[in-house]
Amino acid sequence: MSEFAVSHFGPVVDSTSKDETVPPSDPISLEEHDQTIPFEIGEEDIAFLEQLEEECTPAPLSISYTSEGQAVLSTGSHVGVLTLPSGTQVEVTPKRSVTNLLWALQYAFDTPVESIDVETEFSAASTFFDAIAVLFLSELRTVLDRGLHREYVRTSSVREHVTGRIDVQRQLRRSISAPTDFAIEHDEFTADSELNRAVLTATRVLTRLVRDTDLGSSLRVQEQRLRQFVTPSSVSVEAVERIELSRLNDHYETLVDLTRTVLTRDFFEDVSAGSQRSLALFVNMNYIFERIVERAFRAAAKEHGDLVVEGQASIQNIVDGPHAVSMRPDVVVRDREGAPITVIDAKWKTGSVSSGDVYQLTSYILAMETDGALVFPGHRDRGSEQSRVLDEFRLRSRTISTNAPVFSYDDYVDALESSASDYLVEVL
Repeated sequence: MSEFAVSHFGPVVDSTSKDETVPPSDPISLEEHDQTIPFEIGEEDIAFLEQLEEECTPAPLSISYTSEGQAVLSTGSHVGVLTLPSGTQVEVTPKRSVTNLLWALQYAFDTPVESIDVETEFSAASTFFDAIAVLFLSELRTVLDRGLHREYVRTSSVREHVTGRIDVQRQLRRSISAPTDFAIEHDEFTADSELNRAVLTATRVLTRLVRDTDLGSSLRVQEQRLRQFVTPSSVSVEAVERIELSRLNDHYETLVDLTRTVLTRDFFEDVSAGSQRSLALFVNMNYIFERIVERAFRAAAKEHGDLVVEGQASIQNIVDGPHAVSMRPDVVVRDREGAPITVIDAKWKTGSVSSGDVYQLTSYILAMETDGALVFPGHRDRGSEQSRVLDEFRLRSRTISTNAPVFSYDDYVDALESSASDYLVEVL
């Protein structure tokens, strides 16, 4: 990693007074949309945090400074764990908007975990990457038990006999002392593909970061199974985005989704070289909540006839010309003829409805000429909140029961999907 300048707002502070981080607690524990009390922070930690802000939009953590030069860390909608170069750890947990973090993630990714032998109790206060790792491990075991997908991969090698075609440029560069060896290119049917290398990369990241010892051991076992067939190498998020699944490897779908989540730029690993390893693993809860809402409405729609649910649907813009912007609501529910029943915008927030929330949903309502709802996590009852758009369409605020007082995953699913079903009943 190349060197980069350290800059910050506030007065210039003598570097001799900034060579050590003195955290307000060990670890520093924060919720979403929270902030620390001011504390002393070292220059390496400043550099790491400021690069985190620069690389991620929005940043999972931001840093500001008091007039005395002390640091204040603020959080947004990301949850996760960060280890600074100094060894100071920062934990960001969800607000009291989820009953159980593992259940919320499990539902969002539609992943069964009954076969996972992990006794750790995942609560709302648990660090989320152990929960991500549980889901990942479950999907990885399923894929490995079914067999790694193999495909033809173009490879280069030197052999005594010609198979495939001769790599002319490489052959000409070879020494004439080995005239019977040929540099060739050929297609090899192998499991050592970019798809499986991406999975292995994500497995190695999670193996190093999980806290639960049993979970870590289970991941290491699966990592060794992968390494028998797959070469360890770094795979970029862009490469994962280019992976296309077919009917031959569609059993990878959720595993690829989790791999993308682990390798996305919301996640940092070894970002800067310090006295200790600098690691960060965060997930944007807005994204998780959108998945929960979409899945809950898909399940609820099946109970109400031939309703069709579209996630991240592209709809017609009501603005023509250079000011037109793409319009992609989180969920659109249509009847059997394709007519829209309602349009839904998921909002992971516990505060009041903002004017921006209303304007955004109103544009969807007018574009589709249908009712709409702002859907929030189940932090309080919004069922009675209803407005009118042009005295013709209804604009509601509703909740999905992400924090239902239940004691099993099945009951949690029932609560989520009943919330969505109740809204469809009201609309229909």
